[in-house]
Amino acid sequence: MKNKKVQLILMLIAIIQAATVFFANAQITKIPHGILVKAGGKQIGLTTANDAAFCLSLNDSIALSAIKSVFIDNSNKAAAQFTVISAAPSYGIKTPYGKLMINTGTGTWSLYDAAGRVLIPDGAYSTNGNTVQITYSTKGMLYGSGNRTSKELEKNESASTVWNGAADIPYFWNSLGYSAFGVSANDDKPTTWNRAKGKTDLTWKFTGKEANLYLWPAKTIYDGASGYVKLTGRPKLPPRWAFGYLQSQWGWADSTYVANVATKFRTHTLPVDAFIFDFEWYTTTPDYSLGRDGKVGFTDFTFNPKVFPSPARQIADLKSQGIKFIGIRKPRLGSTTLLDTARKNGWLISPKTDNRDLNYSNSGLRKWYDEKNRPLIKAGVDAWWDDEGESYYTCYYWWNTAQYDLLASARPNYRHFTLNRAFSPGTQRLGYCTWSGDIPSTWPSLAEVPMDLLNFSLAGMYYGSCDIGGFQGTPTKEMLVRWFQAGVFLPIMRSHSNIGTTARFPYLWGTDGEAAMRKALDLRYQLLPYIYSLGHEAYTTGAPIMRPLVMEFPADTTVANMRDEWLVGKGLLAAPVLNEGGKRTIYLPNDTWFNYYTGEVIRGPKTISVDKALDEIPVYVRAGTILPIGPVVQYSEQTSATPLEIHIYPGKNGTFKMVEDDGVSYNYTKGNTRTTTYSWNDATKTLSWKVSGAYAGKNVYKSIKAVLGKAEKTALVGNTGSLVFK
Repeated sequence: MKNKKVQLILMLIAIIQAATVFFANAQITKIPHGILVKAGGKQIGLTTANDAAFCLSLNDSIALSAIKSVFIDNSNKAAAQFTVISAAPSYGIKTPYGKLMINTGTGTWSLYDAAGRVLIPDGAYSTNGNTVQITYSTKGMLYGSGNRTSKELEKNESASTVWNGAADIPYFWNSLGYSAFGVSANDDKPTTWNRAKGKTDLTWKFTGKEANLYLWPAKTIYDGASGYVKLTGRPKLPPRWAFGYLQSQWGWADSTYVANVATKFRTHTLPVDAFIFDFEWYTTTPDYSLGRDGKVGFTDFTFNPKVFPSPARQIADLKSQGIKFIGIRKPRLGSTTLLDTARKNGWLISPKTDNRDLNYSNSGLRKWYDEKNRPLIKAGVDAWWDDEGESYYTCYYWWNTAQYDLLASARPNYRHFTLNRAFSPGTQRLGYCTWSGDIPSTWPSLAEVPMDLLNFSLAGMYYGSCDIGGFQGTPTKEMLVRWFQAGVFLPIMRSHSNIGTTARFPYLWGTDGEAAMRKALDLRYQLLPYIYSLGHEAYTTGAPIMRPLVMEFPADTTVANMRDEWLVGKGLLAAPVLNEGGKRTIYLPNDTWFNYYTGEVIRGPKTISVDKALDEIPVYVRAGTILPIGPVVQYSEQTSATPLEIHIYPGKNGTFKMVEDDGVSYNYTKGNTRTTTYSWNDATKTLSWKVSGAYAGKNVYKSIKAVLGKAEKTALVGNTGSLVFK
């Protein structure tokens, strides 16, 4: 027994010695994902966050505690292998993607890539009252924090706040080759960063006494995005119908009006996938004039009988025509009775003030909210439009969490989709869209749409949208047509209008206006196989659907801040007319480009001038692109026996993965998809394909028509195949 006790003591001593190494000025402790270091009187953590990022953690307390943040995707359990570097006074961890080091004598920390190249040489940290600051010098261009502080693509700061159609997040990618993301102890007081214009000193500010700065080497914006979604969550796909056209307005008068609009869309062959209803679907009067106590009899969770006297039957009738139901939700209550309940339970953000906004982070409130909304889901509501939820930074996250959980319970395995007026990190993992707010019906406002949405893409909001036509005011016919044309190339295509203005129904805008908008809608639906596949690419890799040209041409200084033209995927360049008169200049970077409509070949880099008729859209396709083009349908779930067209743009080899699935469930997350990888060999003029995946629903394409210039060839898809153009 005595020998066993001695052996046990010796074993414990060995474990302690292996875990902790004492030096004159530092103590290094190995923990599961890295090391703890005592330096400068502070506890510093150098850890791996997943299989692509480091985390530099600061805490004044003796034991480093983990910050619990909804920004971080805790479902990603991937962990990088690491080794501890011990070369007094420098210590750190090394992984396959780089190393993070700290000098315990000076407190200076540094970041390196896998090749040993220093990315951040002189990191420092300090505590000032209830704020932690992390500073270092860095050159390079910074992208990715959102559109709240600036609509420029290149950034010098992030306020990390939300507003009407705007959001900043504590993230950026640096063209020197790394990304950074900051997390404070309180998600509603998020981290901010700032680098004075023309300077190199960059400062992160963390409210509270704890700080997590996530860092990962990233040579390209694509690498930065990949690391971002590994850390904060993959962007789940909305249902496929949400990629079609969504028609919204404030002012659906009554049930007859709704039915007549649906009939008009179908008889005028105007594709549409959803109607979006404002206040009028659930209440007769907006709640803006209500005071602290609301109004007796105000309806928050029922259908307005004037517009929906028989909601389940009416919604079913719309769905039989391929039209889904999306209803607006506000973050507050209007009913006196319900407000009394909320105040009694402490469910309001500010129970003692006039504010009527709900605190969705409260689990009790979310359960109650579930009970109130469940009958609406059962009646057929497909998705929500969440408006005016900028009262606190994580409002939309918790609000969507309540709706996501409700849908999962009431309609299991049906994809969550919402339209929201702002976003915060992590909301993308819920199947989430952000629109650019209550914008005016003006040409400058149209020009700002791609500015906002490209910034959304760079900030991890993969499904951006806008009020096509503008919300405030009535656009001219020309303006609305051009807005529709730009909307074709946005991740989500949705129009909207204020009450009292002319609805953005194409058939209300004259024969020529309607024809031009129909042409734009037809193109959107033809591009659905391509755009929807890009949604799958976003989920898999983090690459956004709507991309600034700088992502593909990082060395071209002309496109470093270009926001009036953009790429959809890698190969389709959209340069819609964003100004009155039909004229604009277009820059085509260093590559070979094809005019989508005429096939004209243009060698870049080149700036061209165009003058487009009302129904013409400037669109160009990059050499090496394989572009799947579907038939014109009236709604996304409408099947067609027409072969899928595979348009080939020669000059380089190319590949494209077209993904098909059931369009409504989460089975794609479990691999239930059908992926057809199309490959073009430019030397042999051969298109080949290979099919993988088990999905075999009725909506999959069984035949193709390959198009190379004026040459066409048809084939059955099968599991593999090829076509040779001579």
